[in-house]
Amino acid sequence: MKAICLKNHLKEAFSICEKITGKNLNLPILNNVLISSNDNRTLKFIATNLELGIEIEIPAKIEKKGSMAIPANIVNNFLANFPGEENIILESQNENLLISTANSSSLIKGQSPEDFPVLPKIKENKIYKIDIKDFLIGLKSVWYASSVSNIKPEISSVYVYSGKNTPLTFVATDSFRLAEKKQKITFEDFQPVLLPFKTVAEILRIFEDKDGELKIITDKNQINLETKNIKFISRLVEGVFPDYQQILPKKFITDVVLEKNIFINALKTASIFSGKLNEINFLTERGDQFVLKTSSAEVGEHLNRIPAKITGEEIKMTFNYKYIFDCLSSISSSKIVLRFSGEGKPLLITGIDDTSFQYLVMPMNIL
Repeated sequence: MKAICLKNHLKEAFSICEKITGKNLNLPILNNVLISSNDNRTLKFIATNLELGIEIEIPAKIEKKGSMAIPANIVNNFLANFPGEENIILESQNENLLISTANSSSLIKGQSPEDFPVLPKIKENKIYKIDIKDFLIGLKSVWYASSVSNIKPEISSVYVYSGKNTPLTFVATDSFRLAEKKQKITFEDFQPVLLPFKTVAEILRIFEDKDGELKIITDKNQINLETKNIKFISRLVEGVFPDYQQILPKKFITDVVLEKNIFINALKTASIFSGKLNEINFLTERGDQFVLKTSSAEVGEHLNRIPAKITGEEIKMTFNYKYIFDCLSSISSSKIVLRFSGEGKPLLITGIDDTSFQYLVMPMNIL
């Protein structure tokens, strides 16, 4: 194989692929990226760890077709320090890669491309299309609420579903909190999927700065996400996501409307004085004052009254301030609503003029 391509295209391809490559001592071929040329205009890069897979195509001038398997981390580190030449020549020599420019050449040892695993293909041909940014917003709005433990894989994931009268919805929970984001698009026959937490992290990394249309293709065990030049493949979690609709509060005893930025700054200050359990006390007072109170044996005490519009009963409850803080960047409204459903019951947080996102968090059993 021999091809000429731009340095920035090559660097991006290897940067993405390196994170996908496996670190399996029993299958060292998974440490490699498979480079191949199927036509005269593009180079294809494939990486996998058997759970995730990626295919990336970049424009190139192909002088000789072929394929090779090259260590991803070595090439990525090499390109990170590569001089400023724009055009790079890639040429296979036996199972090795010769990288050269007008002023330099380097030989990197590879492995036989025959040993590289074939990425699985989806038999179903139903394709769902969505703007990349909308899909990423859905994931970013909820994924932090997933469980980080693999004991229950179904909640160490993001649940994505849609239906005839249901917009595309993203949900995540770790049993102590739950985040839900609805997007303004509906797929009538969309098969619900459970995206592993680690898969979501890679999706956000790979597609973060991409624009345009995203194609979603699924079957029972796998999902493909495709753009013009990237195909991302992941296994899905087997299991049943909790029927979270049953735990969403139907009645509320107190509503507190706050300026989001004021609340964020108040939380940041209060957190300095929080204890080892990250506890923060929420109280309401007459005169529309919402009170944040924290104390720590090591640091001291803090109390802050912030203006609010309060309706309903007085409340006095304790929460993990980190759980509260995590959701606020997912709310687009300048004002937020804290909806309390009673002692020992969950708090619902949403925007005042955008209810496409809602967040449920359980109180702590201390005061």
